[in-house]
Amino acid sequence: MSFNTAGNWNQSPDNLVVNVSTAYLDANQEKDFSAGVNAIWQRIGLGYIFAANDIKQYKPTTSRDNLDSADSLGKGKYKIHTVNASYLIPNVMDMDNFNVYLGSY
Repeated sequence: MSFNTAGNWNQSPDNLVVNVSTAYLDANQEKDFSAGVNAIWQRIGLGYIFAANDIKQYKPTTSRDNLDSADSLGKGKYKIHTVNASYLIPNVMDMDNFNVYLGSY
């Protein structure tokens, strides 16, 4: 079973855009939930994402999946908080719709 939902609010005169989203997955041996919100005003963006994972069983599919690596999450319960920020540089080299976002998380 899985579901997701998303919403968007756009206040055009003030150039404010707010996005919200949630997702849930109830799979075999795993349950995942995430929720996020972000806002963009003028050229500045700021957001937050929360994720909760409950992995009861993990089977590596390739030899590259190494559970000893800090980059690989094995079975267990995880709560992850992510904050992100960005800045828009529009029309790079005076080309319409060639935008670059500088960001961090």
